[in-house]
Amino acid sequence: MYLLESSVVLAFFYLIYVLVLQKETFFSLNRFFLLAILVVSLLFPWLSFDFNPTKVVAVEHPLEEISKIRTSYYEAMALWEHNSSGGGGTTVPGTPPESRTDWGKYPLIGFLMLYVVGTGVCLSRTFWTLRWIWKMIAIYTHVEMEGVKVIQVPFPTAPFSFFTYVFVHDEMVGTPEFHQILAHERTHIQQKHSIDLVFVQLLAAFFWFNPVIWRLIKSLKTTHEYIADNKIINAGYSLVEYQTLLLKQLISNNSFGLVHNFNLSFIKKRITMMTHKKSGWQGKVKVAIAIAATLICCAIIIQCNSKLEEQEISLRSAGTFTEGINLPVLPATGFAFHGDTTDALSFNITGDKLTINGEPRALDEISDVIAEGIPTMEGYVVMRVDRNQKMGFVRSVQQELRIADRRKILYLAQTETGAKVESVLLLPPTLEGAVKNGTPMEPDISALEAEGTLDVLKIDLGNDEGVVNQQVVYGFVSGHMQKQSSDYVVGARFDDDDTYGTYLLNLTYVKEGFHQHYQERAHEMFGKDYFDLDKEEFYAVRQGIPMAISISENEKK
Repeated sequence: MYLLESSVVLAFFYLIYVLVLQKETFFSLNRFFLLAILVVSLLFPWLSFDFNPTKVVAVEHPLEEISKIRTSYYEAMALWEHNSSGGGGTTVPGTPPESRTDWGKYPLIGFLMLYVVGTGVCLSRTFWTLRWIWKMIAIYTHVEMEGVKVIQVPFPTAPFSFFTYVFVHDEMVGTPEFHQILAHERTHIQQKHSIDLVFVQLLAAFFWFNPVIWRLIKSLKTTHEYIADNKIINAGYSLVEYQTLLLKQLISNNSFGLVHNFNLSFIKKRITMMTHKKSGWQGKVKVAIAIAATLICCAIIIQCNSKLEEQEISLRSAGTFTEGINLPVLPATGFAFHGDTTDALSFNITGDKLTINGEPRALDEISDVIAEGIPTMEGYVVMRVDRNQKMGFVRSVQQELRIADRRKILYLAQTETGAKVESVLLLPPTLEGAVKNGTPMEPDISALEAEGTLDVLKIDLGNDEGVVNQQVVYGFVSGHMQKQSSDYVVGARFDDDDTYGTYLLNLTYVKEGFHQHYQERAHEMFGKDYFDLDKEEFYAVRQGIPMAISISENEKK
């Protein structure tokens, strides 16, 4: 996108040059303008007036609801997480997992390879020319004449200059035309035109695909020649003799990108420009219009960049997956959802309002919509929740989903940089007949805790603990791993007045406490990342370490 935007900016400003300035005799201004639009095209895609960017609010994660049918629920949750990560299958341990081919990336890879090859070829040409020039400097005789270093070349070639050196055929030295040639090339040296050419040739190597930059190089070299020609004529040399000299030099027609040949193919243009009437007030008006248009366009481009940045954020947040919901910011987890999206419903929650597939709905309509929208047991709910949403309403929505037995949830989220974060949740089933006043009843794990048969780590998801929760959970699970015990559960609680953003961030870090163990074991046992494991490896890594998280649908006590 940067290369594309730079190329468009360059093409637009070069068009202004061609239409307004190219035929004017303000040669030094034209030189500056051509170099300036190159710099502008490089810098402006990065510039904007948005000095107070708002952080992109990010994503949501799972609301892990745990019923007290512990073992079967945790296994079901693990299977849902694994299958939705794209790692599912019946791979036999020791064999590589089934690979998924993303055909969409191959055209991009092809364009990237072509771009790299083109850049390499252009850079090679530039460096080959530099090597050829320095080799001639090292080999051939050179003398100081009239303040410049003259390299006497033993073979016929058109005179040219490069930095402080002038290259001429040795038979030309001392001829009547030589002093005019030397004066011409000395102007290139004094004006430091070689720096211009090296700069634009290096840029052209990276923008080789854009034909405008090659035309700009020709325009710049032509402008350099106009400057040198004008200096010669103003110095008192005969116009007719000088034009005759240019025509004589047409016998040699070699040209190199980094040097100023005395006889470039645009001799006719140069001769015409020497006799061209100097630009008067009309030309100055054109210059003023061109500069004004350029400044206005620069301001517009900068402002557009600001809008584009907002739109990119908006696309990442509102358009593509967040749909305008002010999502919580979460850390990247490494999980990526690969489930089938054809059988999903979209739930958006903000300001105690629910929309399903973009239509406002009441809580008591959820079951009816689900019955119409997700006919199979494989269907799941994509949920986006505003970070400032109070958890009481979220709790009610999830209770309705449990009653409707639509318990697979995909929570979408976003990092600070706008990358999508995904997390899956399998809501616990309702106990047989355990619904009171339309609300699923919760089994109480405190009884098992009191009996000493279950070790409970209590986490308050309403407190802003963040990564501390990950460390606490990691240490808690580590202690049970040392005892080879899985009789534990992380009891997570929250109040209806807690915000979803705080709740989700804490819950994410609670889960990451488990994922940290799984990641370590995945590398120890199979040398892979956790979410790259096949099914057998996945279960082997989690063996004896269930992700036992109980998130109560009742307020914390």
